[in-house]
Amino acid sequence: MLINKNIFSAKNLLNVLISLIPLSIIIGNFIINLNVILVCLLGLIIYRFEIFKLDKKIYQYLIYSFFLYIILITLYKNLPNLEVNILFKEHIIKSFLFLRFFIFFLVISKIVEEGSFNTKLFFISSAFFSFIIAVDILVQVYTGTNLLGLPITLGRPSSFFGGENIAGGYLQKFSFFFIFLGPIIIFKSLNKKIIFVFLSFSLFFLSILLTNNRMPFLIYCFSLIIFLFFEKRLRKFFLFTIIFSLISFFIIIKNVTVVKDSFNSLYTSIKHITLIAPKLFYYKEIKEEIPFNNGYLIVFNSGIQQWKENKIFGDGLKSFRINCEYGHNRTCQSHPHNYFIEIMIDTGLIGLSLICLIFIFVFFNFLKYYSGNANFQTRLTTMPFFLIFFFEFFPLRSSGSFFTSSNSILIFLSLAILINIKKIDNVEKN
Repeated sequence: MLINKNIFSAKNLLNVLISLIPLSIIIGNFIINLNVILVCLLGLIIYRFEIFKLDKKIYQYLIYSFFLYIILITLYKNLPNLEVNILFKEHIIKSFLFLRFFIFFLVISKIVEEGSFNTKLFFISSAFFSFIIAVDILVQVYTGTNLLGLPITLGRPSSFFGGENIAGGYLQKFSFFFIFLGPIIIFKSLNKKIIFVFLSFSLFFLSILLTNNRMPFLIYCFSLIIFLFFEKRLRKFFLFTIIFSLISFFIIIKNVTVVKDSFNSLYTSIKHITLIAPKLFYYKEIKEEIPFNNGYLIVFNSGIQQWKENKIFGDGLKSFRINCEYGHNRTCQSHPHNYFIEIMIDTGLIGLSLICLIFIFVFFNFLKYYSGNANFQTRLTTMPFFLIFFFEFFPLRSSGSFFTSSNSILIFLSLAILINIKKIDNVEKN
C-alpha cells in the first residue's frame, strides 16, 4: 500500500521505527527495548484501544491466553517465595515487563491489518544491514579487524557484535531480504535476477560459514531447501548455486582448521542428540554418560528433567535458573537453549499447547496463501518472514531464550505479519 504522502505522519514514523529493528539488534538489547517501547507508545497513540481488536479472532484468543497465563503462573509460583530469593521478585516483574511484546505484536498486527505497513522500507533496511554485516565479516577475516577496527575473538569473526558470536545467526535471519530484493525491485531481466540471487546467496553462504556459527549455517542452507520446495520451477536455476556452495563448503572445511574441527564436533553432537534425546523424555535419569563435549544435550536433559517436576502448569517465567539442579548429566544455566523446552519448563503443557496451536495455524495459513498466490514477487516478499518464524521454532535446534528481547522482537514481528499475510503487498508496490 502507498503510505501517507505526509512524510512526517505518525504512521510513517511508526514504519521508520519498525524498519530500524535490524539496526537495533546489531546495537544491542537497550536499543531493542527502546525501539519496542517507542513502537508500543506510538501505536497506542495512533490506534488507542483499537489495537486490542484483531480481525483474526482465533489468534487474538491464543495470544491473549498465552500472555495472561505467563503472568498468572509466574505470580502463583513466585509470590510464596519472595523472601527466599530476590530472583523470585525479579521474575514477577519481568513477567509484567514481557507484556511490552504483547502490545508490540498488537501494534504491528494493526498496521499490517489496515494496509499501512511499509513492506518496502523494512525490506530495504533488512537487506542493507545484512549486506553490511556480510561484507564486514569478509573484511574481518581478510584483515583481522572489521570496519570499526574490532578484532576476531576466539577465532570467530563477529563483525559489529564484538564479543558476542552471533553474526551468523543475524545473517541467517535477514539475508533473504537482500537475496530477494534484486528479483523484486532492482532487476527486470530473468538472467540478471538469476545472477543476482546466485552472487548474493554465495556471499551470505561464505560469510555465515566463516563465522563458525554452525546451526545458523545449517538453517541458512535448509532455508534454501524450503524455498525450493515451494518454488519447484526455480530448482534448475539453483542447481549451479547448490553445486558451488557444496564445493566452497568442502574447500573451507579442508583448509580452515577451526571450521573443520567445529563441524566435526557438530556432527558428533547431532549424532549423540539423535540417539539419546528421545530417551530424555522417557527416563528420569540417563544411565549412560552424556559426552562432556555435548554441552547442549546436557542442558536439554537438565531442562526436560526439571519440566517433569511440573508437566502441566510449569513453574513460571525464567524458572530454569532458580530450580535447576547439578547432578549426573545435569547442569544449570540461565535458560535451557531450546524454545520448546524453555516454554515447557516455564508454562507447562498448557503454555506449550498455546504456542503450538499458534504455530500450526500460522503454518497452514501461510501454505494456503502461498499456494493460492499467483504473483511470484508477492510470494518472495512474504517468504523471508516465514523462514524466520519457521526456523525460530525448529524443535531440534539450539537457541537463545524465547523471552530475551532480540528473539522476542523477531518472533512477534513475524507472527503479526504472517497472520495478516493477505494484507502484505508486493514490495515493488510500496
